[in-house]
Amino acid sequence: MDNNHHKPVTMKQIAEMAGVTRPVVSAVLNNNHDSSIKVSKEKREKILELARSLKYRPNFSAVQLTGKRDKSIGIIHGCYMTGIQSELARLLAIKLRVEDYQAYFVGITDPKHELDTINDFISRGMSGIITSYTLNHIRQEDYPIPITCFSEIHRNYDLIANLDEGIYTLTRHLQAHGHRKIAFVCARLTLNENKFHGYQRAMKEAGVTVPPEWLLELTWNARFADDIRKLIDSGVKAFVLNGDMMAGRFIQWLNGNGYRVPEDIAIVSCDGLEAADITRTPLTTVVHPVAALVDSAIRITMDKIEKNMFTRYPEPEKIPPRYRISRSCGCPAHKSNKLIFWEWFPITLESEGQNIKPVPPELEEKPVLLTSQEVLNIKPGGR
Repeated sequence: MDNNHHKPVTMKQIAEMAGVTRPVVSAVLNNNHDSSIKVSKEKREKILELARSLKYRPNFSAVQLTGKRDKSIGIIHGCYMTGIQSELARLLAIKLRVEDYQAYFVGITDPKHELDTINDFISRGMSGIITSYTLNHIRQEDYPIPITCFSEIHRNYDLIANLDEGIYTLTRHLQAHGHRKIAFVCARLTLNENKFHGYQRAMKEAGVTVPPEWLLELTWNARFADDIRKLIDSGVKAFVLNGDMMAGRFIQWLNGNGYRVPEDIAIVSCDGLEAADITRTPLTTVVHPVAALVDSAIRITMDKIEKNMFTRYPEPEKIPPRYRISRSCGCPAHKSNKLIFWEWFPITLESEGQNIKPVPPELEEKPVLLTSQEVLNIKPGGR
């Protein structure tokens, strides 16, 4: 077996294959446009393609010895920015700045783009990478740079929001309202398996066997209306939705088809977006712990950078969510908002704005967010 097969490719080797000198390769891979070395577009593209295909990685030992590691963090997220992703990006930028690090964001479009982005961050000498969304099975051990992952899709992460517990808790809450026939509605199951697991766990503990039709996926489902009506006609009077935006549209559909929420149909959801307050019926929802996720992601990243740690933590951290209880599940509506607008619209129920002009005390109102145990202690009465 060739012992050199797994050795990392060097700039010198890329230079030989591209038919240029090593300083030319260095200028291209370090993205040094101010260099006195001028490189044609064709040569630049050839060098970059060789570096990508051969998985070129900079010598981080040399970078450390020369003190050239850049105080910047690469942030990878999905190109479709949901409210949660937007708030994550906002807080990461602010809190990394406090740590004296610059944040660089890339929204990935496909698996190859993700791998190219990681290699690009490495080639630029960044100190670390934080990824909140991944399309590949990213193994920390494969890269000579600290990578903190809190994307739950491939179960190879350092920390996640414990949404399994979140949906489990709100399913139990629906059961406390007297519901036994409860359906789970999501976009696609493959993207919501942890939430579905929490729902299943709560149903199993209640001694309820979940038939296949109680799982309703809406992506590419043109017969969804018939599916919903069949569920309701069969006695399903409560639904767990995978997200607040979908829950709002679901309530709108129910209302338009003669069903009242919560009088006829009870709804709980997940995300804790500000949109949960502007649906026709205010939502009972799992509040994604965005601030705690960001704090933990930065702490883990700084720890990995300090220790030159290129492995995952043995036990990933699970950040517990909180909950906003309101009218959609059958509980009394939470206290109505006192403000229409002040300086900005918050993205999530846990967002706190840095207002230039303080909100008057008589108008100030913060949502009451409960822990899992506090929700489980609620006794809403039987049905």
